[in-house]
Amino acid sequence: MDESRLVGVHLGTSSVRVATYDPDGTLIADGEAPIEEQTTIAWERALRSAAPALPSSGTCSVASTSGTVLLVDEYGEPVFPPQMYYESAPEQAKRLRQLDVGNDLTNWDVVSSSAGPLAKVLQLREDHPDRFEDVEWVLSPTTWLLYRLRYGRSSVWKTVETDWTNAMKFGADITVSMPEWNSSLFEACDLSSTLFPAIRPPGSYIGSAESEVAERTGFGGCKLYQGMTDGSASVLANGCLEPGDFSVTFGATSVIKYVLDEITPHEALYYHRHPLDGYILGASFDSGSVLRWYFNHVLDVAPEHGFELAKSIAPGQEYEVFLQGHRSPLYDPSVGTSLLGVECDTSLSTEAVRGRIARGLMTGIVLAEWTYIYRIQEHFDTTIDRIQLMNDGAPSLHDDYNWWNELRGQIWNRSITEMEPRMTAGLLIPAALITSEYADSNEAVNCLLRQRSEIEPASDQIGDYDDRRDRYLDRWYQVADLYDRH
Repeated sequence: MDESRLVGVHLGTSSVRVATYDPDGTLIADGEAPIEEQTTIAWERALRSAAPALPSSGTCSVASTSGTVLLVDEYGEPVFPPQMYYESAPEQAKRLRQLDVGNDLTNWDVVSSSAGPLAKVLQLREDHPDRFEDVEWVLSPTTWLLYRLRYGRSSVWKTVETDWTNAMKFGADITVSMPEWNSSLFEACDLSSTLFPAIRPPGSYIGSAESEVAERTGFGGCKLYQGMTDGSASVLANGCLEPGDFSVTFGATSVIKYVLDEITPHEALYYHRHPLDGYILGASFDSGSVLRWYFNHVLDVAPEHGFELAKSIAPGQEYEVFLQGHRSPLYDPSVGTSLLGVECDTSLSTEAVRGRIARGLMTGIVLAEWTYIYRIQEHFDTTIDRIQLMNDGAPSLHDDYNWWNELRGQIWNRSITEMEPRMTAGLLIPAALITSEYADSNEAVNCLLRQRSEIEPASDQIGDYDDRRDRYLDRWYQVADLYDRH
């Protein structure tokens, strides 16, 4: 095949997606397959099921969920099951925060959190010291999959590198021109720095996919390039390149990103290096996964029906919902999702109660997303007039998210540009630039990405949610305080 092809892989929490594009951004083929369990074998199986017919050669890169960590031996085989981003090690995190190394490390609250990779690595070492002796590499899923495609089962993984977006939550110093590991942190944790791969820019060349897994899944012959976190991929998929660009990506989590050219710390926000240039201020919190859980286990409805129930409820009649605190801004896994204002009104039908819960959940998610718009405006003394929005499918719907996005426009009172969910295209931009597929990042964005719609807030509905919007963050913290009272 003479014409170049770009192959993007998104290793998500619930599924694997694979897509092939031509240089004009035309989708040539794609596929998606569910992940049945969180094991590397299940990931490989999903990759094989998701992969469409792939080119005999092509530019390939990967994105995955940040915060998940794999501890593997010298052949890349897992010594322990993947430690998922939503799992936590609170005791180890508490001891991490007591170390005298955090003051000099940007994102220390994220690095030392109970859900962070380091706390879980320390927990495994404490609980299984003998097995831990077999650990050769501590990796993100992005890095593991790229090198699983690169090296065969019998090959020793002698040279492994990782990208600077995945390295952040593991303790990398991202403030220097080339991010590097914080040696004092690893020394304080009594962890060998050799467990952690050298850090490289996203898009750096790795080598050809030559493993048995590559041949079995159709990736054999592809050229592999360093990937990134799916949060960073969402920034690129939303077309956010310049300082001041702001995006919200909704999936299992709501991922908030703001592009800027320097770091100004904030306790509820963390920083990545932008995959291309500058920095990304970010935050994420559980949203779509919470909504899906309520649809499945509480309301017992399909997502499409849950949306219809929510739409049937008038604004203001929904229950007030505050989301769980596993991630930003609370970083407290003891805080559960809370419903307020639920009265035993016997005049309401079961469908009406379900609708009030569904609309409350969806409104609560939008209000939680708003708190970051507000805080970033306040922190940087700026105004965010337009928001790039992408719905990445958790819960997935057969139709679109128009009604919910219109609700976002109303509550946020901002113009919205909705982008097609092309995470698999966004993650390819650094590699495509490295290989000179495009002259610059603007050309790459114009070719690879697609805009879905423009949404403007309805002038006759502006103000309906002003009071709840302004009070939401304070009330969220007040609800969290209740969980601390024993």
